This record gives sequence, C-alpha cells and structure tokens, in this order.
Amino acid sequence: MTMDKDIKYVEEGYALVAKSYRDQKDMSQSELPIFIEWLNHPKNQGRILELGCASGYPIAKVILESQREYFGIDLSPEQISLAHHEFPQWKSFFQVAEMVDFCRKSTSNSYSGIISMFSIRHLPRIYHVELFTHIYRILTNDGVLLLDFPLYSDEGRDTWFEDSPMYWSSFSQEWMRLTLKELGFTFLKSYVDEKMFNGKKEKTTFLLYQK
Repeated sequence: MTMDKDIKYVEEGYALVAKSYRDQKDMSQSELPIFIEWLNHPKNQGRILELGCASGYPIAKVILESQREYFGIDLSPEQISLAHHEFPQWKSFFQVAEMVDFCRKSTSNSYSGIISMFSIRHLPRIYHVELFTHIYRILTNDGVLLLDFPLYSDEGRDTWFEDSPMYWSSFSQEWMRLTLKELGFTFLKSYVDEKMFNGKKEKTTFLLYQK
C-alpha cells in the first residue's frame, strides 16, 4: 500500500509523543481477563502476531517473557525504536510495517493468535474489510483474534494525547460483528474495560474471535 495521507498523519502524531505515550502505560492491558484467555487459549499455542505493538509494553513483554513465539509490527519508527531500546534481547521480534501491507504479504496459516489493541481504529476504514480478510487467511485453523473496537462509527482528524495530531476511522461495532461473521469468524466473547486516559474515563470493548 502506498502510504495513505491519513496513515501518514497517524505516523506523524505518534512520532511526536512516542516517549511520553510509553511512559503513561501500565500493566493493566495485559491483566485483562479477556487478554489472559486469548493468550492461554488451547488453539493459541503457536506463533503470535501483534498489529500495532507500539513500544512493546506491556503486551509483547508479557508474551515474550512467557517464552512464546512472537512478532510485533508498528507503523511508527519511533515506537519500534523504543521497543528495541527497552527489549534489546528481543530486538529482532519488532519491525516497522503498515498492518495491511504486512498481512497481505504474510503466508496463510502462519499465526495461532493475532492481537490488535488501539490500532485498527487509526486505519482508514476503506481498508478494514481487506485487513480482516487477510487476518482470517493468515490465522491457523481455529486460531484466535483479540481486538478492541469503538462502539460507534467515526472518521476524521483531531488532536489527541498531549494535543498531538491524530486520525481516527472506524465503522460501528455492529458493522464489525456482522462483517467478521460474514468472513467466517466465530464470536467467542466480549469484555468492557474502563480506565482513565489522558485525564478522562474511557470505556473500551474488547472482542475475542476464533477462525
């Protein structure tokens, strides 16, 4: 994919706040019951792919410390640089890449588990069906997918963390559920989490699917 102007906008936004965004993170994402269930799912015992891994903390950290086979990609060179600095022993497991391009080029049945937290919402929604189609293809049989998704549809540019520029794009959660079902995914469960971010409470719905 040629770098879309909106995707480029996301990259620029994360570049401005990469270190401070990392510094505000805690272990809470990796302590979510639905994440633990995804990680320990009996059909998720092979290679894991994280789309939008950022600095690798905390998701990649937990996966790699459990001695699982892992690979993480992120659009932002600054975020990947932070991951390389923080986890030098695992440097080769992090790569700068755009998620649709990466999945498009990946071999079928490559990953037993795929996870994406707070990243697909930055991908222009015209690419969402293609992304999910490739995710389905590159998952192993009965492999599991964990992702978050906003409740409502939204698209546009705005300011974000520390007033940095950001681009958001998503269909409604209802659209996504119907689309993933049509693509062949089986819905397993959802989990709603609420926490403080950037000075306000935010609710996030996490969805667990199986191929």
